[in-house]
Amino acid sequence: IFTVAGWVLIAAVIIFLLIFMSVFRCLSPVSFLQLKFWKIYLEEEQKILKGQATEHATELSKENVKCFFERSHPRQLNTPSIKEWQQISSLYTFNPNDPYYSLLHQFVNRKEDSGSIKSSEGVAMIPALGFVDSSGIANAFQL
Repeated sequence: IFTVAGWVLIAAVIIFLLIFMSVFRCLSPVSFLQLKFWKIYLEEEQKILKGQATEHATELSKENVKCFFERSHPRQLNTPSIKEWQQISSLYTFNPNDPYYSLLHQFVNRKEDSGSIKSSEGVAMIPALGFVDSSGIANAFQL
């Protein structure tokens, strides 16, 4: 009898999640094709970011090792600041008024005069978590 109750509970949870996901997607301000594009964009952005980060880290480490053995001063390499890394690393929420596809996209399109990402104060923010937590994209953040 406990086995049957367990299976009924599992089935109820699955049905509830299916209904919840269906309603969530119907009420989403993002269309199916735009969501598909968004997923592709994020996957490609993360691949390119990982490649560029690997290249930059390799160049920086080579320069540091070379300077250590030659007892010289390293040449200046343009590495983003901690604040810049934090600005592109927090959780992204979709904003219908500023339709960027990621925090990196938003960061590079910021107003040049302010030097930071535009404030979204007073604007309704819609969390875009449906696919961010998927294993493919979550693993891409592990540089």
